[in-house]
Amino acid sequence: MENPLRRIDTIFIDADDTLWDNEDWFRAAEAKFAALLAPHAKVEDVQQVLWAKQEENIPLFGYGSKTYFIGMVDVAIELCGGSLPEGIYHEIKKIITELAFHQLHIYDGVEAALAELSSRHRLILATKGDANEQLDKLERSGLSRYFFTAEVMKQKDEEDYLVLCRKYGVKPEDFVMVGNSVRSDIIPPLNIGGHAVFIPHEIVWTHELADKPESERLIEIADFAELTSIL
Repeated sequence: MENPLRRIDTIFIDADDTLWDNEDWFRAAEAKFAALLAPHAKVEDVQQVLWAKQEENIPLFGYGSKTYFIGMVDVAIELCGGSLPEGIYHEIKKIITELAFHQLHIYDGVEAALAELSSRHRLILATKGDANEQLDKLERSGLSRYFFTAEVMKQKDEEDYLVLCRKYGVKPEDFVMVGNSVRSDIIPPLNIGGHAVFIPHEIVWTHELADKPESERLIEIADFAELTSIL
């Protein structure tokens, strides 16, 4: 049976936790923050309140380390009795600065796979978050030369993908999205008739948790390098 992905020209590719590590840096920042507030609350309580604040703040401020900073400040004020000690504020700034400018670890096999795929496909980086942060990561990664362009979407929902289709003149059935998030990279493309390749990551942000759908247009692989054998 012919592989339907072989006829596809345009590949949308996720960035964080697909090309390079990201979520483990957020978890490390979260652990530092919980330790900072240890005199005021239990670790699990800090985590729960921070997750709740993130869900509140994302619709207002979007994704990225800046929103995480706002969430940490909100949590610290709440758990410290309504005021924010100066020392804790400066420590939060330090945590977020380290998070925003951490060294990128490109996954093994990614660059070689991108080089091969870009020779026969149009590759478009399709991510979400703070646009400046995401584009800075791409430049620092050294991988930008393999991409036709980069798009930072607001939500990565069905409408966002349809906007990309219209912008780049591709029908939903003629693109494939590659990524690690079921909620953002898999479900929306499938819902509009596109294809998806799921590359699971061992750490998943709670905001991105979702059940993987069953679809003949979905392929799961263990490693990014496997893309060259199916596309």
